[in-house]
Amino acid sequence: MIDNQIKISGLSKVYDNGFQALKNINLNIKKGEIFAMLGPNGAGKTTLISIICGIVRPSSGKVSVENFDIIDDYRETRSRIGLVPQELTLEQFETVFSNVSYSRGLYGKKTRPITY
Repeated sequence: MIDNQIKISGLSKVYDNGFQALKNINLNIKKGEIFAMLGPNGAGKTTLISIICGIVRPSSGKVSVENFDIIDDYRETRSRIGLVPQELTLEQFETVFSNVSYSRGLYGKKTRPITY
């Protein structure tokens, strides 16, 4: 069994303009754990999520999803992550499950995932 669903070690991101969005982040998120990031604008929340999801490339460090590296095993990690972007505007009072199911369908996944 996998202990950490997401493992982040020494993760940093410096953009081309020299802005350092992340500096040496170390974080483990266990399976079934609920995790939230809070912080002011510019704190690096979106950058971190974008790196985990494979949208932004890190400057240094490693991120793995279920022991698969986000760079070396890009396709595998992408298939294990569900991202509902904030720009996806759905019915305001729809359930989280309905929104996630809809989002899965956009990426060719079954709308009702297998439950364990």
